[in-house]
Amino acid sequence: MPFQLSPAEEISRKIAQEYTEREIIPRRRELMTDDRAMWREQPDKQTRFGFHRHIIPRKEGGTGIGFVASCVVIEELCAGWPDLQFVTYGEMAYYFVKATGGEVEKKLFPGIIKGDIRATVTTTEPSGGSDIINFQTTARKVDGGWVLNGRKCFASEAECCQFVMTLVKTGDPNDPATRGNRALSAFIVEMGMPGFRIGRLENTLGRSQDLAEFIFDNCFVPDSHLVGQVGRGVPPVFQAVADTGRMTICGMLNGITLGAYRCAVKYAKERKAYGKSISELQAIQHRIADMTIDLEATRALTYRAAWQRTQGRSCAGEMAVAKYFATQAALRTCLNSVNIHGAYGVLDDYMPHHFYKHAPLRITAGGTDEIMKNMIAAAALADGNPDMSTKPMEEAYFGGWPASA
Repeated sequence: MPFQLSPAEEISRKIAQEYTEREIIPRRRELMTDDRAMWREQPDKQTRFGFHRHIIPRKEGGTGIGFVASCVVIEELCAGWPDLQFVTYGEMAYYFVKATGGEVEKKLFPGIIKGDIRATVTTTEPSGGSDIINFQTTARKVDGGWVLNGRKCFASEAECCQFVMTLVKTGDPNDPATRGNRALSAFIVEMGMPGFRIGRLENTLGRSQDLAEFIFDNCFVPDSHLVGQVGRGVPPVFQAVADTGRMTICGMLNGITLGAYRCAVKYAKERKAYGKSISELQAIQHRIADMTIDLEATRALTYRAAWQRTQGRSCAGEMAVAKYFATQAALRTCLNSVNIHGAYGVLDDYMPHHFYKHAPLRITAGGTDEIMKNMIAAAALADGNPDMSTKPMEEAYFGGWPASA
């Protein structure tokens, strides 16, 4: 891959950086108080710049710049504030309606391009997340559609989204006809559908009401809202998680790393001790060197995976590597930033503490460290060489998906 951003990607970064400097950094104090009004206005502001259209082909109304551009935009936004980005929810909405097609695409696609419609994916249940075979939420076939019952939890930004894609049981995992993942189907569920509502809003390290619970209580979903085919819900959900979910998490973690790094370097140059700037102290320089290494490495891994995907190739293995490393890099860099700031690093009025408490929120998002390692090992063992992704996207996700998978 080229080791520099394309002109379009550079412009995307510059626009995102200018937006962050104008709209986010001056209002950090409001964000520290968890101003809900500001959170609600951000999605609309960001979509005006077309940030949500970078992965959508130009022939369909997007910019078509690609996944690297999406990553660098998210990175710059989150360097301003750790989770103030809504790019991915427009991108996810695009994936979901394209996978569904038909009436759903006709109805929702124009709003997605415009930026008025966003979506989130909800798979995790109170009983477990990675163990999808034991999901308890079900869909029962009735005339003209399906009736959903159950609960999903830990869904991001539910309040800013107009619909969700959810993965539920439509079969028996122990039945040979619907064994394993073929017991699962995906559905588009729109806000306002009878029997569907937001339940508990969770308070996290980052901010209050960050994650939501969804409740399906005899929720009727028409046949047109089935994503793909019955028993084939895993591929579109996992593709969305890999392409936008996991890549977004990497962008956010890289933004947290970048933000903590910038704070530390600036403070080290300004802070005086022992009659000189603390940036002249070798101990501080070593911390900054470690932060620089982590930032450069995590960017390289993320951009490589994003570039692979822009070329139309599977990047599941590369993205798992990037996500795992980005998590560790963010945690290390944020801790270094806190240490460089000393006692100021844990004060609410200073940014290191905010970056530091947001980093752990991404550890399980998009897959735990253990799941990432499983994916990395599977990709490496399957190909037997460091270049893990050799298949086109369509073949990787849909070509010969194992019946027992």
